[in-house]
Amino acid sequence: MTQTAPGPWSNLNALLKEGLGQGVYTAAVALVGLKGELLWEGFAGRVSNDPEADPVTRETVFDLASLTKPLATALGVLCLLHEGKLALDAPLGEVLPFGWLPEDKKPVTIENLLTHRSGLPAWRPFYEQLLKAPAHERRQLLPRLAAAEPLERPPDTVTLYSDLGFMLLAAVVETVSGLSMDRFCEERIYYPLGLKILGFKPLPILTQEILPTENRKPKTENRIYAATEAGLIPHRPMAGEVHDENAWAAGGVAGHSGLFGPGFEVFNLIATLYRAYHGEPIKGFQPFPPELVRRFFTPIPGGRALGFDVPGADAAQCSPGRFFSPHSVGHLGFTGASFWLDLELGQMVVLLTNRVHLGRDDKTRIQSFRPRFHEAASLALGFTRTFRR
Repeated sequence: MTQTAPGPWSNLNALLKEGLGQGVYTAAVALVGLKGELLWEGFAGRVSNDPEADPVTRETVFDLASLTKPLATALGVLCLLHEGKLALDAPLGEVLPFGWLPEDKKPVTIENLLTHRSGLPAWRPFYEQLLKAPAHERRQLLPRLAAAEPLERPPDTVTLYSDLGFMLLAAVVETVSGLSMDRFCEERIYYPLGLKILGFKPLPILTQEILPTENRKPKTENRIYAATEAGLIPHRPMAGEVHDENAWAAGGVAGHSGLFGPGFEVFNLIATLYRAYHGEPIKGFQPFPPELVRRFFTPIPGGRALGFDVPGADAAQCSPGRFFSPHSVGHLGFTGASFWLDLELGQMVVLLTNRVHLGRDDKTRIQSFRPRFHEAASLALGFTRTFRR
């Protein structure tokens, strides 16, 4: 574990160690910064519960789960808006002029999808159908399955968090750009920003072609991956393969899940977004114009920003705790990943864990741990004003 700086930072080290002891995770990386500058980072545990597993380091790669939504899909849409190839009020019927798009989805706009106001359901077990299809057809099949689901509410009437909406947004990015989702993000966003590890991990051949190996070490391509849990192949913890069943069955690349990365690259990406939001000059490549970043970070009625979450009013239900201002954006991932960015005060916290490695069903441990860690980080940065109780 690191960093060893004395004073308030030691509380963060103690909390990371406490999370290990309480069974919140076996692996964690945390980074804390202010106004785009990294001030502290810490690592705890091993990449799996195997006592001989590799220790967590700065380079450990985590399954970022739903952080894919803001840090890949939403940013992909932002880039296409910047290029004038897409509009927030564009209806799907114009952007996806395909026979498989049902009539009730054609009026749904890009903004509806980004803000989870499309009326689409939260989740469906599409992997059951995907695994029956030929492997090379599954990726294109996923958005079609999402589009075929009946709307639960009329568009733009209620906020309903939906994986399906971001499955369709990935199809939008691919259709408009002419590139696959993984290639678009890597070539147009990550690589130009110097992010060489952050990205998707497309799976080669799925299901029967992957042999179950209960005790394999989670190491591939000379990178160390934090293990999650056994997925669609029993008794084999996932490591370097996306944990989300729908994304896995689709080949590892999807708009709702599939992104992998180390903590320091997640931090660098949100630091770039912070600087863009504040109009600070950035040397070299700048894919995020300030006016668009501000638009994406502005919550709409219903509680969400465009692709990003915002803090709630109740501290008990708010993962960044009491000391992050209402002018904050972030997101959570099912695997135990999260980031929060305070646009007013400049606080930045990235917390990546593999909490599902010990079982996906117990969410209460990570739900209670997150606000405690964020509040300790805020106090270490010197922020004590309470914004919620």
